[in-house]
Amino acid sequence: MNRLLKAFLGVGALSLVGCSSKPPPRFEVVVKVQGDPGEPLVNAKVLLQGKQVGKTDEKGRTVLGLKGAEGQTYAFTVQCPEGYKSPAKPTTVTLRRIEEPSKRPEYMVDCPPTTRSVVVAVRADNGPNLPVVYLGEKIARTDDSGAADVLLKLPPNQSFKLSLDTSGDDNKHLRPQNPSATFDVKEKDDIFVFDQEFKRARPHYHWHRRHHTGPTPL
Repeated sequence: MNRLLKAFLGVGALSLVGCSSKPPPRFEVVVKVQGDPGEPLVNAKVLLQGKQVGKTDEKGRTVLGLKGAEGQTYAFTVQCPEGYKSPAKPTTVTLRRIEEPSKRPEYMVDCPPTTRSVVVAVRADNGPNLPVVYLGEKIARTDDSGAADVLLKLPPNQSFKLSLDTSGDDNKHLRPQNPSATFDVKEKDDIFVFDQEFKRARPHYHWHRRHHTGPTPL
């Protein structure tokens, strides 16, 4: 009798252990990555503990399935594609139960572009056919009306300078000589105007008194 009781109690204990070792629940969260605000970024990798667990689609989204107890936290990092800056800090996810599975928690991550497109519209009044210079290089030339458009790809949060080269012989009477303008690149693509008016200085003539070399009249 004692042996049967012990055997029954042993089976019951095993059953309780089996019931208590249920797999942890699965939580789903959505990671959304954008380049500029409102612009989804594709092919951004999501890493957990150094391992890739997701990659964003054409909508900039990926779904993560995380297992753990409610209240448990995970820290994931986003590796942005080439040409975009990855976040310096990881994003923390806290597992929470939700009543409607279709409304999964969403986490937004920014991957701003590493360069910005800036267009400079050059308008040189009375300055036709002038070279536009950037960092010592001639990158454009104004047309017969004095207009030119310059496109540059530059890192944000820095300044750059353009100048108009008037060193040619045909332009030595233009004033001012070699004017320049400085612009600031911001955290977005931008358009600038380089508006410069030129005036022509009047040439100076030097008159020389002729010396009479003939005979002096009586």
